[in-house]
Amino acid sequence: MGNTFLNLALLIIFHFYMPTFSMKLTTILTDQSALLALKDHVIHDPKNVLTTNWSASAPVCNWFGVSCGSKHRKVTALNLTGLGLVGTLPPHIGNLSFLSFLRIRSNSFRGKLPVQLSNLHRLKILNFGNNSFSGEIPSWLGSLTELRMLFLYQNNFKGVVPFSLGNLSKLEILSLFETRISGSIPSSIFNISSLQNIYLNNNMLSGFIPSVPRDLLLLEGIDFNFNNLSGHIPEDMFDHLPNLKELTLSVNLLSGRIPASLFKCKELQKLSLSYNQMEGSLPIEIGNLSMLQHIYIGQNHFEGNIC
Repeated sequence: MGNTFLNLALLIIFHFYMPTFSMKLTTILTDQSALLALKDHVIHDPKNVLTTNWSASAPVCNWFGVSCGSKHRKVTALNLTGLGLVGTLPPHIGNLSFLSFLRIRSNSFRGKLPVQLSNLHRLKILNFGNNSFSGEIPSWLGSLTELRMLFLYQNNFKGVVPFSLGNLSKLEILSLFETRISGSIPSSIFNISSLQNIYLNNNMLSGFIPSVPRDLLLLEGIDFNFNNLSGHIPEDMFDHLPNLKELTLSVNLLSGRIPASLFKCKELQKLSLSYNQMEGSLPIEIGNLSMLQHIYIGQNHFEGNIC
C-alpha cells in the first residue's frame, strides 16, 4: 500500500514537472539556436570571440556578451560592441523573446534589418550605431513600445524617418545622425513626452521643422545640424520646451527671425544657428538666457549689435 501511494505521488510530480522542464529546455535551445544562427551569419570575426566562446558544448548564459535572467535563464541582453564583426543579422534573432538590451554598435554588420526583430517586444535599448546597415529604417520599429533608447547612427540607410516612431511613448533618446536619411522630420516625434535628446544631424532632411504640440518637460537636446531644413522656426516651438539645454540648427536653409519664445528656455546652454538665412535684429531678451555658454549665429543676415 505504501509503495503504491509513493508511486502515485511520484507520477503526479512527474506529470506536473515535466512540462515545465520541457518548456524551459525548449526555450533555452531556442535562444541557443538563434545565437548560433547569428554566429553563422558572421563572415569575419577578427578577434575570434564568437569562434572560441560560442559553442553548443557550453551553457548559453556563459557565452561572451550574453546575459540571462536569474529566474528564467533566458537571454535578456546581447552586447557585441566593437568586435570588428562583419556579417548580417539573421531572422532568428527575433526568437530571443526575453531580450531587453541589444547592442552591436561599432562593427560592420550590413544588409537590411530583418522584420523578425519586431517580435522583440521587451526591447528597451537597441544600439546598431556605427555599422553598415542599409535599406529603409523600418516602420515596424514603432511597434517596440518598450524602447527607451534607439541608436541607428552612422549607417547607410535611405528613405525617411518613419512616422511610426512617434508610437514609442517611452523613448528617451533617438539617435539617427549620419544615416543618409532624407525627407521631412515627422511631426509625431514631438508627441513623445519622455523624449530627452534627439539627434538627426548630418543627414539630408528637408522641409519645415515641425511644431511642438505639447509640453516636453524632459527634452534637453535637439540637434538638426547639417541638413536642408527650410522655412521659419515655429513661433511657439519653445513654449513647450522649458528645460531645453542645447539647440543646434546650423548649416541648414532656415529663414525668418529668432522666435521670441526661445527666450523662455532659461536652461539653454548652447545655441547654434550659424550658416542659415535668418534675418532681423537679435532680441534684447537674449540677455535673459543666463545659463547660455555657447552661441553660434554667424553667416546669417542678422543686423544690429550684440550688447
